[in-house]
Amino acid sequence: MTYEAIAFDLDGTLLSSQSAILESSKVAIKKVREKGIKVFIVTGRHHTAVRPYYKELELDTPVVCCNGTYLYDFHHDEVLSSNPLTTEQAISLVKSSREQGFHIAMYTRDAMTFEVLNPHFEKLLAWVDTCPIDAKPDIHQVNHFDTYLDGKTIIWKVLISDSNSLKMQKYVDNLPLDQFSPEWSWSDRVDITASGNSKGKCLAELLKLENINPENVVAFGDNFNDVSMLESVGMGIAMGNSELEIQHKAKKVIGSNNEDSISLALSELFDL
Repeated sequence: MTYEAIAFDLDGTLLSSQSAILESSKVAIKKVREKGIKVFIVTGRHHTAVRPYYKELELDTPVVCCNGTYLYDFHHDEVLSSNPLTTEQAISLVKSSREQGFHIAMYTRDAMTFEVLNPHFEKLLAWVDTCPIDAKPDIHQVNHFDTYLDGKTIIWKVLISDSNSLKMQKYVDNLPLDQFSPEWSWSDRVDITASGNSKGKCLAELLKLENINPENVVAFGDNFNDVSMLESVGMGIAMGNSELEIQHKAKKVIGSNNEDSISLALSELFDL
């Protein structure tokens, strides 16, 4: 098989537990790009939180963001395709999540916002402080989400989190799937976007734009929101740190995100 492109999830996959791209991965990605292979980032992150890694890898391709909610072109600050939440959907999610006592974050067109600081966002803000000024993500606290629920602001997704996963699962199970697409992005976090969004679907749109057959693509992922992507390409690879249920959906399983697993896989697949 001659592969033409590689799609990488970020957290838990291309990024180590220290939120860094391993040097071995950077070297291997540079080598495959020199062979003419396209490299795509397909992530649950907002593009503002992708920018530091995008610049670090010196990429030139569009990015699949917020679990496939939109396709973003960094070089022109342009959204190439999107399916955001409606204002009514966002209001409904915020209201019902508040009633459950969940921590809530709202991803607007250009920023990640939250009303109450929690450990996850404390960690994110500490990471922001380490980022270069020209790539610093916009993650900030707001007084009230109602400011953005004005019918004019684009809302990509609502993120909920809670230490009680069973409580969150019950909430997710009661969401109307004709309106919302919930995806577990971590053990205590659920991303909720408009119905129909997935990494696999948006990656397919991107590959169509790039005139690349999905069978000629390698994808790396580690979580439940990656399954649609892993199953939609020719070579879906699960990280060793992923749950067994995810590994069973992949064609190949490699080592963890803290080892040189990605560079070894790329070396084997692309004869580096």
